Amino acid sequence: MNKCKIYVEGIADRKFIADFVSFHYNISLIKGSLIENKQNENLIETGGKDNIGKIITELQRNTFQKIKNVLIFDADNDYNKRKRELQDFKKKNKVDFDFFLFPDNKVVGDLEDLLINIINLNNQKIFDCWDSYETCLRSISSKMTLPAKKTKVYAYLEPLLGETKSQKEKIKEANRDYTNAKHWDLNNEYLKPLKDFLDKYFNVIS
Repeated sequence: MNKCKIYVEGIADRKFIADFVSFHYNISLIKGSLIENKQNENLIETGGKDNIGKIITELQRNTFQKIKNVLIFDADNDYNKRKRELQDFKKKNKVDFDFFLFPDNKVVGDLEDLLINIINLNNQKIFDCWDSYETCLRSISSKMTLPAKKTKVYAYLEPLLGETKSQKEKIKEANRDYTNAKHWDLNNEYLKPLKDFLDKYFNVIS
């Protein structure tokens, strides 16, 4: 493993990247946040893209210490705009980092778009039911607001888990197990761009 620190936006991103790295590289990242400010963290939740300004000094310190800075953020509604913003931030603040934009470093979207594309296909009927629900809402009114993608991911997991309180806790972003092959496919071709990106920083386990 090359020495690096990965910065993500939120808890959901942090849990997914931790599981992804553990699954593909057999490496356990040390999770933290800007609030905790611990020196040994190597997977850090920033609390959102707007907090990037708070880590300038840390990014500079990492570079001085030969630690690679890696940012994994959402592309959201404009991939090219977000890419330019990060490039301009690097130039303006004279900081060095590499970055990847969810879902695939090519198009608009976010972590939820990625997750929707890597479900275990044996569970596709759950999403078929959800699509029927959205179609029904649109039939009521074209102005009807559809549920957020986060809700779709919650709705995917809920019927797959038990009814006990401990099982329901596993639906929450911080507690999901993305290595559970019954729910998620971390070998999905959709994840190749992310895998190729992270291969630069982690030893590949064959």
